[in-house]
Amino acid sequence: MTHANNKSPCDPYESVLGRLAGSPAPPKKRRGGETVALVIPPSPQLPTPGREFLITGPFEGFTAVATVIKKLGYNLKIVDTRAPGRDKIDAVLEEIAGADIVGIAAYCDSFVFLENATAAIKRAFPGKLIFLGGPLISSLPEIILKNTSADCALLGEAELTLLELLETVFERKQRDLSAIRGLALKTGDAVKITAPRPQIQDLDNLPFPDYTIWPNYESIVKNGQIIISSTRGCPCACTFCFKTIPALRLKSLERFEREVAYLKETTKFDYAWLNDLTFNVKVPRAMKVCDILFKHGVKYHCFARVTNITEAFALKLKATGCRGIWFGIESYDQKVLDLSRKNITIAAINSAIRAAAGAGLESRGLFIVGLPGETGESLKRMFDYIRKGDFIPLVKYLVPFPGTALYADAVNSGKITDTPQFLRALSKRRVGDHDDAITNLTDMDEDLLRDYFHKIWELTREKAEG
Repeated sequence: MTHANNKSPCDPYESVLGRLAGSPAPPKKRRGGETVALVIPPSPQLPTPGREFLITGPFEGFTAVATVIKKLGYNLKIVDTRAPGRDKIDAVLEEIAGADIVGIAAYCDSFVFLENATAAIKRAFPGKLIFLGGPLISSLPEIILKNTSADCALLGEAELTLLELLETVFERKQRDLSAIRGLALKTGDAVKITAPRPQIQDLDNLPFPDYTIWPNYESIVKNGQIIISSTRGCPCACTFCFKTIPALRLKSLERFEREVAYLKETTKFDYAWLNDLTFNVKVPRAMKVCDILFKHGVKYHCFARVTNITEAFALKLKATGCRGIWFGIESYDQKVLDLSRKNITIAAINSAIRAAAGAGLESRGLFIVGLPGETGESLKRMFDYIRKGDFIPLVKYLVPFPGTALYADAVNSGKITDTPQFLRALSKRRVGDHDDAITNLTDMDEDLLRDYFHKIWELTREKAEG
């Protein structure tokens, strides 16, 4: 197996992960026949127009974790509660009844489900170990564990910690998890955070994602699109960004191409959402990723920063099958962008949109109403720019998600006084809902924020239809 670097892994479990990545044959079932159930919570979100698949389709991170469990040889049970009628707790209990251990994904809108589901599981199956994983628990481990009936949580990047957890519970037959790094666990009435786990050093050690783990695998194949990434992490530090895997790492191009070929064979996909958070952070490499997708007949969408978007790069995207590019613009006021630590300029925004339009790419600009420093004048400037711009806008209200700098500011300033209640409100939040709750971190009246939000959504509808 070709690796992106030749360094020895700083975590011994990365070598274990690497051996799974290099295993060509299906794993043999474990002698004990242990079963691990993984649960995806329901979501109240209204899918953002053009991004429905990203909410309703197979999640990439969840697929990666499930793939590791399957490749280890454990029985795997996936419980996807996002489909209508599948979110009832009784149905979840029925599906996880035969599992020895239960993992539940924890996203920003999952708190109420986590409260209810973990309590019900413990009542019905007191001996089952329940672990959580995902961005919400990684951001607020003490609060989430104290307010749910889960036993422990994988913090940050999950694969290596998961390997040690399963080895400890199933191979060593131990329930003392305190020596496992990268874990939060209940100890009586307290929560212990163990020593931090290093992130995966070499992404080539990751197994190829196995989409057959999904109960609706046949519909995934029929749909013909998947989410794929060539990187993990992000080097940026935006104040509003809900990010729990910080360090940017790159798959080798050879490994990425093998993954594309494997997924083409196993899912027959011909369309991909390129899930790199900052796809164009290294432009020469990004162009080679484009060539790989084109070589394998894959059309794609990508997400990009407005920096480094040259005419040549935009033309490369278009020539290699890129159907659209999504830019995180957020605001059209330099002061607001600087306060948000976006590290971009108005000139870069204008240049990127112009280059994308000139190449014939469909551009979408992502905006946030309610960033600190925003004023009536700056919102009007944003609205006027969107109205004239050659792109389709998508707007949302600012939400100070746990784990962000703005969340800490909201707590310190008294805008958020009851974190569990705030998390319950997030569990009802519907992106795109004009009457969604607002945590107002500006000096403006809330009615003015709502007025501009409504106006921009009207522009979105007009541009999408036109």
